[in-house]
Amino acid sequence: MAREIIYRIVLLGTVWAFICLQACESTAAKVKPVIKHMAEIHRKGSDLYLDEADSRQVMKAGSNNNFIAYKIGFTDSLTDDKKFEQKRIEYYDYRMVNDWKAVVNGDSISPVFFQPVTGLNKMNREGILVFELPTGSQPDALVYDDSFGNWQKQIIALNPHLK
Repeated sequence: MAREIIYRIVLLGTVWAFICLQACESTAAKVKPVIKHMAEIHRKGSDLYLDEADSRQVMKAGSNNNFIAYKIGFTDSLTDDKKFEQKRIEYYDYRMVNDWKAVVNGDSISPVFFQPVTGLNKMNREGILVFELPTGSQPDALVYDDSFGNWQKQIIALNPHLK
């Protein structure tokens, strides 16, 4: 009788240990990894982020040119308005590039190339933005002056002396 009680206690303990391990594993699997970006701006339901990119990912250039590229991304909450969604996609893919400038030694430089990244979900829009810079220079800041949504003017300092 005592042996049977001990057996049941050990079996019950093993079952509880297994259940706890399963719960821990399923919780750990649901934790989304944190992605750090070079710059991030958060708004209600929207994010704008920026990372360095290699311009050779999207264009072929000769050795005489000084190009710098950034991957820019927007995460927006979805809306039920299909017409608005279509206009927003068109803006991101075709017109948004005109709203970006690089500030180099006080001069404003427009991008020379933009390549949208396709295949993302409906909430994310990404692309590679490429600037041609004067030889030996680096941008001090990027300026995004939103002509479509509610981001308004965003200045992203790139030079550590400006931050």
